[in-house]
Amino acid sequence: MTRIGVLRWLRRRDPGYQVLRRGVRLSLVAAAGLFGGTYGLGDPVLGLYTVFSAIATGFISQLPGSPAQRIRSLLIVLPVALVLVTVGSLLSVSTWAAVAGMLVVGFTVAFATAGGPRILGVATGLQLFYIASSFPPYQPASLPSRLGGVALGIGLLILAERLLWPERPSPGYRDRLAEAGHTVARYIELVAERPSGEPVDGAELDRRQAAARQAMAGMSLAGYPPIQRPASAGFRDRAIRHSTSLLSQILVQADRLRARGTDIRDEDLTRLLRRAAEVIHAAADTLADRTAPVAEHELAELDTQIRHGYRHPVIERDDPARTVTLLQFAAITLRLASNARTLGLTTRIASGLRLPPRPRPAPGPDDVFYARRSSIFLYWQQFRLHLTTRSVYLQGALRVAVALTIARGVAGSLHLTHGFWVLLAILTLMRASAVETGKALSPVLFGTLLGAGVGTLLLTAAHVSELILVVLPVVMLLTFTFSPLLRPLWAQAMFTVLFVLVFTEVGPVDLKIAGARLLDVTVGAVVGILVGVLLWPKGGSGEVRRSVAAYLEQSAATAEGVVRKLAGRPLDMGILDSSRRGLVLAEASFLQYQAERHDRWLPPIDWMAAIVAGNYLHLGAIFRLRRGADARLPRVAGAADRLEEYAGQIRRSYHELARQLEEGRLRQRVSAPAPDGFAEEVRAVLDAGEPPSAALNLIEVEVWLSGAADNLDRIQPPSADLPAAGPGEGRRRTD
Repeated sequence: MTRIGVLRWLRRRDPGYQVLRRGVRLSLVAAAGLFGGTYGLGDPVLGLYTVFSAIATGFISQLPGSPAQRIRSLLIVLPVALVLVTVGSLLSVSTWAAVAGMLVVGFTVAFATAGGPRILGVATGLQLFYIASSFPPYQPASLPSRLGGVALGIGLLILAERLLWPERPSPGYRDRLAEAGHTVARYIELVAERPSGEPVDGAELDRRQAAARQAMAGMSLAGYPPIQRPASAGFRDRAIRHSTSLLSQILVQADRLRARGTDIRDEDLTRLLRRAAEVIHAAADTLADRTAPVAEHELAELDTQIRHGYRHPVIERDDPARTVTLLQFAAITLRLASNARTLGLTTRIASGLRLPPRPRPAPGPDDVFYARRSSIFLYWQQFRLHLTTRSVYLQGALRVAVALTIARGVAGSLHLTHGFWVLLAILTLMRASAVETGKALSPVLFGTLLGAGVGTLLLTAAHVSELILVVLPVVMLLTFTFSPLLRPLWAQAMFTVLFVLVFTEVGPVDLKIAGARLLDVTVGAVVGILVGVLLWPKGGSGEVRRSVAAYLEQSAATAEGVVRKLAGRPLDMGILDSSRRGLVLAEASFLQYQAERHDRWLPPIDWMAAIVAGNYLHLGAIFRLRRGADARLPRVAGAADRLEEYAGQIRRSYHELARQLEEGRLRQRVSAPAPDGFAEEVRAVLDAGEPPSAALNLIEVEVWLSGAADNLDRIQPPSADLPAAGPGEGRRRTD
């Protein structure tokens, strides 16, 4: 390959040369630490732990964010690493003490990844601090050198991040969400012209709709690397995820308005949509930190318009059918505007701004409760929700902890040379499912074999020269800069050569060291494969159907319970907690499932659409409870009874789909019947002297439930792929 060809390949694989910059920085830190500690200070242990710490935190770990954010992460990692090295050094007094410590540390660190991507990015590196220090020889006197090496390695890495070729932050999830917000707002601006009576350019409306859909399609967390997702338990990441869900619902509501608004004329609704679009633009600017954040008075003004719209809807008493059409359009518009107002709040939360005080007593559950809680509470709640064997985080933590514990016992019992490599192989090899672990096996073994051969050749040459002093920095540079860009086999080979040379540099030259690494990696691979087969071998694909099915059932039950509450019946508020817990588990299993090779035996379900459908029911239920008594359903003419019955039909349909999902087989298409038009019920409500707002509440819930019925179609494959529903099980569409 020519020089120009290499540059083209590098630009293609590493746009912006970020990997190259980080590799050069890490090479300088590792070389300075190793040679400075070994030769400059005459302390090989300090030199070894310096280069090891730099590799563990700067290469094996993945630190997301800008240089400043990575520096903050390293400052947090430093004290944890010091504690783990201390504990590991003290427990190396015996094999079984080290094994017990491995079980505790292995599980704790692995389960901590449920807290978010920053912990996930450093989890493997943290495991290595305990692993490396827990192997013999037991030398408490060397602990100061070990701790000094850890501090020096991480400290040099922090200085390098700050001083050597600092990178410009690349656009992240938050920036892309801001752009999506502007795109959706521009679409709504044109949709708002429909009820104004002004002519609308249909082609331009199509373009804006397509742009908004494309922008929101790119906001799925599954499309981003795990360490770049706003998936932490902290209030800012929760607010970003909440903003994404709101914006997605706003787009769906705008589409429904476009489909219904051909003959609607209502200046109040036009003004409300325009104001909602302005707030969405301001919320997007808040996310992008471009201008002043969305102001509290803007949200208060929008809220005033929403309240007026609910209390004084436009009706035509002489034409019930026309009134139903007007109220349906108004209901969707008001819900869109309410979501826009909440979006303004969530973007302020994501930017660390204060919230307006919540009225006491509040009429219903707080949909941004996380902004009023401490970080300790939020993280504890996140971990508590995952303390179940249905959680992929708990499953993964147990799988890793058991494998590391067994491997530590085997390495100690057999007195394997450099047993550290046995456990490193497990961390390198193990995946969430047995299939993925098996897929990674060949590159690890063959790469290690290749690297061991090259390492042996280099060590042979080192017997007759000081070649290793020249070769080691070159191998560091090549490993840290190019191995992340290569296939796993070549990356593993380069990493093997590097470790062989590093351990030789701090100890006597031993030609057996390369063979020892190959043996240790093989032992680790065997342990990893066996544990992966025995403990939850299907990974996310085994859990996604159960967790998503449970969430669909819970959210549908929540919706039915809230409709009954609006009709004046009691409600067990515990169903909201069950639904929220179901969402957490379903999202976690789906994200893990997306990272795996998909099981061809799973039913052809759009799992993301299923989670969105659950969110639609869950968040809609919270919204209606938050409106309190203003959202009550009129009891005249049996209208509320009909909605209760329809909510029950929706729940049963979701239950049937969930049952098929859990079985792993779709036997028959599931749909829910839609109620007939509510013209007669609306007439009866108005004739009974109820205010127009009561009729709007009736229609608003009907629109919500019919949207949930539409979502059933979006979850399942096209009707041609499944048997048709039985007699009486179909439904008529209302839009």
